[in-house]
Amino acid sequence: MSKKIMLYGANGYTSRLIIKELVGQNIKPVLAGRNQEKINSLADKHGFQFCIFSLNDSDDIDKNLKEVDILINAAGPYSLTAKPLIDSCLRTKTHYIDITGEIDVFVYAQSKHKDAKEAGVVVCPGVGFDVIPTDCLSYMLKDKLPDANELNICFFSENGRPSIGTAKTSIEGLSKGGRIRKDGKIEPVSLAHAVKEIDYGQGPKMAMSIPWGDVATAFFSTGIPNIIVYIPRSLKGINKIKKQRKWLFILKLKFVQNYLKNKMQKKIINGGDSDEQRAKSKMWVWAEVKNKEGKTESGYFQVGNGYDVTGYGAMLFAKNIMENTFTGGYYTPSLLLGPSIVETLPGFSGIKFSNS
Repeated sequence: MSKKIMLYGANGYTSRLIIKELVGQNIKPVLAGRNQEKINSLADKHGFQFCIFSLNDSDDIDKNLKEVDILINAAGPYSLTAKPLIDSCLRTKTHYIDITGEIDVFVYAQSKHKDAKEAGVVVCPGVGFDVIPTDCLSYMLKDKLPDANELNICFFSENGRPSIGTAKTSIEGLSKGGRIRKDGKIEPVSLAHAVKEIDYGQGPKMAMSIPWGDVATAFFSTGIPNIIVYIPRSLKGINKIKKQRKWLFILKLKFVQNYLKNKMQKKIINGGDSDEQRAKSKMWVWAEVKNKEGKTESGYFQVGNGYDVTGYGAMLFAKNIMENTFTGGYYTPSLLLGPSIVETLPGFSGIKFSNS
């Protein structure tokens, strides 16, 4: 008996890429979401089943997930969609995966480990570019330096742009400032709290800390208690952000967020980059672990555009859960399928390791 897969948020930009990957594996998902017109049109185009439901009523969610074996949640912001869908998946015994990069979602999912284990349900958020590549590299480096107590991660997109959904989620995230993990605990800090010079294969470049999902997931995967995630930024840009930090509180105002989201939506044509544009871009990933004696292990590599990686990743995890039996519980990508899955990602260049 074949297992039933549902893609929630099926009308989004990234979902188009997930659908393409699923179809390539002869997997026909049920398309679901809140926008009846768009979901209906998309289902007609592919000849798929579809259903329309919001996340306001837990009984309604349960009714729609009752016959579903695997749910792919692609509806952001995940701060609003993950909790009701995870909770429903635990009640309906539906495996849950999503493509979030939001720290709070990972923390909530991990808090449900015991419930997921008892239900025999896999809960594995972050099966896209956030956080498959960085999670796998972190796992590999910890294996090379088992007593590492510090982990630094950096990534950036070359020639790529965010989708509308990602841009909107980022605007909301900025209002919360920065976050790092220190001595095992996630702590709030200011944006650009830490600044570091990093060489990820293009020579040394300045980078600043950001609040990213690996602050949560890398700890679950490696146990390393001190974690900071960076993105490259010029020193001039970093100083500009530091000067503007005192004004970031206005991003908590709903009307300001809505204004910025609307402005961003007008700039991003057709929801995001075209296939041709994505083909010209790639992602760089770098990480470094360090122990108390100062010994380090680092590595870096390239993969394809982050959205292509995400489309592939969602398919890969759904297909593996469909074809194999896993013990229920919360997982990070590297803990569920192993760190070597990074080698299958689109555009993977191979990892260049070094130590000192």
